[in-house]
Amino acid sequence: MAAEPPAPEPVVAGMLPVVVTPTQVAPAQVAPAPVAPAPVRASKGTVVLAIGLPGSGKSSWFKRHNIHPLSSDLLRELLFDDAQEQRFQDLVFSNLRSMLKARLIARRPMNYVDATNLTSHDRHSWIKLAKDYGYDVQGLFFDVPVEICMERHQRRGRVVAEDVMRKMAGKLKPPAFEEGFSKITVVRVKQKEATG
Repeated sequence: MAAEPPAPEPVVAGMLPVVVTPTQVAPAQVAPAPVAPAPVRASKGTVVLAIGLPGSGKSSWFKRHNIHPLSSDLLRELLFDDAQEQRFQDLVFSNLRSMLKARLIARRPMNYVDATNLTSHDRHSWIKLAKDYGYDVQGLFFDVPVEICMERHQRRGRVVAEDVMRKMAGKLKPPAFEEGFSKITVVRVKQKEATG
């Protein structure tokens, strides 16, 4: 014999069932619900920000590692036929950010940005963009003395005026984990180049 469905609860004419919420119950009678930690989203990939003075070796490092980064110098070359053009910084960097955003939307796993990124303020928009799209952010800090950077610049024929280079060196702040970096790699010059 099949089991009969349970009998419906009696309904009193004109009355609706009452739902009691936790706020209607005395606090001593309600145990707080356990709070689950926010789910950790798996990273979609990585954005690596190069950080360092002109001539510190950022572009050479990328070339040595066969990496083609989004580069402010390359973009200046493409837009203005001159990698040294400095008059349109806002235009250069808004386009560079748009290019990174396009890569993040396309879910490219590894993304590199080759620019000086001297201060936490300079780095903030890159870090925010990456994190907004679920990407991990790493810093690649080129810790190279300003004198070596100026010497390298002279050798490659792209001279940044000494006063400008020293001003940039004064602004340079090493990256910090508090900015949102998950990893910071420091690149230094070999001892023989640093000593002469």
